[in-house]
Amino acid sequence: MERLVGQLEKTDAGRREMAARTGALDRRRRALLIMVDGRTSAEDLLIRARQLGLDEETLFDLQRSGFIRNVAEPEAGSAVQPSSEPEPPAAKAGVRLHKRSLAAARMYLMDMMVRTFGPKDHPARTHLIEATDQAAVEQAFKWFLEILRGMATPSMVAHVEESFRNLLPIDDENLARGSVDAG
Repeated sequence: MERLVGQLEKTDAGRREMAARTGALDRRRRALLIMVDGRTSAEDLLIRARQLGLDEETLFDLQRSGFIRNVAEPEAGSAVQPSSEPEPPAAKAGVRLHKRSLAAARMYLMDMMVRTFGPKDHPARTHLIEATDQAAVEQAFKWFLEILRGMATPSMVAHVEESFRNLLPIDDENLARGSVDAG
């Protein structure tokens, strides 16, 4: 049986799909594509695919469609070229950011829901899977937090809340105020 190994990254076609939202992918496949970052292993992505209700074949489909590839594979017809993208403000300020993305926050929340509710479906988890923007993810988080308050200690609830908030992307206003963890 064919197997994906190593780390996976988006191809140029995958990055274009993310930027243009052509509709080639449904919500769950798009969420999985968001999580492909060049650092996450194929094994971890398979786990995340299952958490989204997708099967192993989905990663193969993304690879066959040209949206992702193994990190070591060269892209067909591409040569390595220096990036023309401007340096992010945090890099200019000498601030090191840890992983902050809506996808990372969603995956953390999904993991916490699986640990709390087990593998069975729960309406809060379904709401999170269907969330497509930050407001919807935060709404799912508020719902989960209310449930968690009835099941866990206040310190555990505070830890989960802090961890989730530290994964959410920050906006330029927060960056200007210096609310980013330096390291």
